Amino acid sequence: MYVDVLFPINFEPFTYAVPDELRGAVKVGVRVSVPFKNGTKTGIVTALVRELPDRLRINKNGRKVVMKSVIAVLDDSPFLHEKLLKLIQWTSEYYMSTSGMALKNAVPSAFFQGKKPGKSRIKIDEESGSAPAIVLNKEQQAALNAINADEGGVFLLYGVTGSGKTEVYIEAVMALEEGQQALMLVPEIAITAQMVDRFRRRFKEDVVFFHSAMSVGERMTSWTRMRNGDARIAVGVRSAVFAPFPELTMIIVDEEQESSYKQFEGLRYNARDVALARGQLEGLKVILGSATPSLESFYNADIGKFHFIELTARVEGRPLPVIEIIDMSTADKETFSLSKKLMSELRQNVEDGNQSILMLNRRGYSPFFICAECGHSYKCPACSITLIYHKDTNTLNCHYCNSHLKTPAHCPECDAEKVKYLGTGTQRAEEDIVTLIPELSFTRMDRDTTGNKLSHYKLVKDMEQGRTDILLGTQMIAKGHDFPDVTLAAVISADIALNMPDFRSGERAFQLFTQLAGRAGRGNIPGRAYIQTYEPDHYAFEYVIDHNYRKFYDNEIQMRKELGYPPFNRLLRIIFSFRTKAQGQSIASALTGIVRKIKHRNIEILGPAPAPVEKIKSLWRWHIILKGQNAKSLREVADSIHTRLAEMKEIRIDIDVDPVNLM
Repeated sequence: MYVDVLFPINFEPFTYAVPDELRGAVKVGVRVSVPFKNGTKTGIVTALVRELPDRLRINKNGRKVVMKSVIAVLDDSPFLHEKLLKLIQWTSEYYMSTSGMALKNAVPSAFFQGKKPGKSRIKIDEESGSAPAIVLNKEQQAALNAINADEGGVFLLYGVTGSGKTEVYIEAVMALEEGQQALMLVPEIAITAQMVDRFRRRFKEDVVFFHSAMSVGERMTSWTRMRNGDARIAVGVRSAVFAPFPELTMIIVDEEQESSYKQFEGLRYNARDVALARGQLEGLKVILGSATPSLESFYNADIGKFHFIELTARVEGRPLPVIEIIDMSTADKETFSLSKKLMSELRQNVEDGNQSILMLNRRGYSPFFICAECGHSYKCPACSITLIYHKDTNTLNCHYCNSHLKTPAHCPECDAEKVKYLGTGTQRAEEDIVTLIPELSFTRMDRDTTGNKLSHYKLVKDMEQGRTDILLGTQMIAKGHDFPDVTLAAVISADIALNMPDFRSGERAFQLFTQLAGRAGRGNIPGRAYIQTYEPDHYAFEYVIDHNYRKFYDNEIQMRKELGYPPFNRLLRIIFSFRTKAQGQSIASALTGIVRKIKHRNIEILGPAPAPVEKIKSLWRWHIILKGQNAKSLREVADSIHTRLAEMKEIRIDIDVDPVNLM
């Protein structure tokens, strides 16, 4: 008897012999200890093998292979149930990775390292006690009835900001039968705090949360509670899509359009799409919720592939915020990036005792640190991007490779000491606003202020409890949060989102601005929103001002159709990385020759060409874009290209199935 054993490493399963004394204990899904290289390793049994293939019986020299044997079985019952093993296998195949990499993302690595679970130290809001019973309005009740009427399938819950989608989620979970389990996915850790509080007030200790800000022991505890059925509901970010619930019945994906669900390194999976696949594999209900759905999801609802449910109005008849576009090319300004109009409104809002949210989707102090004498700009030595000046650390930081340089005292080109800070990041905006309105209570939320444990949770609590007048942050503040006292929302620089060289830039800008504006006016006082831009005539603003997703969709879907982009075609991106720029030309020539030899009907091959961000972490990058309607055919072409280049050791190949950006 033999078994296939999978490890959380970048390989497929290895085969081991099972000694007679362990045959009764070995089952699919249990962990086993086996010899590996010069030591031992823990893995998962994925299959029982009755007969070895020839390649494992006889080596290249014609001699019989001596198989290594399992040392010990570590579980009395399966550690991973068969449904989750199938999902791991599907994920690895669809995203053209290995089963080991899928396992690494699906299960905390600590379970393979002999570590023990730990008690959660994350404090949940206990002060509010039990939540009052939710009374749904007619639209919410109709949405709930539609979800409850079907045993399975995918539902797109499209509702304007503040229409009460979360209440529908909670009631849908409440309607599940005893023993059935539900998974709630959110795109950002920052959103987890409020969502967990709302679910905990309703479901008490039946709720666990799961995200990377937790300690290793806490993640193990939450994972174990899910696997053992001790929790009914999990709230988590991307990796929670692999929650080991034995009786999972429903998956909810909030803000389903968010690119945060996509992993950009290693196993490049999209948690939303894995959730859809899991729903199909296990016969689950999947609810996708958004005020600004992805074009792909809305299209699938439009053609009847998804059930479509709509919430057209905010709860209690509250109006949507009035949105005003501020043309920064003509506006009077208080500082380089802050108009007098916006600052006047902020001052008045603070005086009135209301809260404000400001978004600037660029952290740091200044994106351009330039010599005032010769114009020399500072670029990352390892990446082909400009370094961002961070004033708090007095460093020039790369937001791609996370390296940093001490700010030089002299220009390396002309030896001058004068510098200019061009452009504005969140640090500079904070400095300007606090200087202009010194009496306010101010909080900044970006990656630089949320690195410590519970930092997201504390910042959100300060907003909820009225200790913050103005919350400034990157895009993490634009979605999912519900602060009833926020009456003003603003985008400090819309042009950052508008000018990305990607076919989805218009869609992302519309979604981001609409979501940010939607944070205002959720309480008793109507909200207003301001968007500062140097491109007031951009087509996205026409639809943002009117909160008109449908018209935006109609315009954008037509452009997608003409260009053959998703949802009318699928994309697959192959990224080639190498150490020197000169290698790129020779490798590109080889790639061109390989591509010309590949004949596959209905697959369009674009490239090879340098990637828009040509160098990251000291590696130069080219890419090829495959475009076609059939996902399997795309993978076949990609596999053919990969196979023909496999012997070129000086090149690294990454495959991105269904890329969300082409940078």
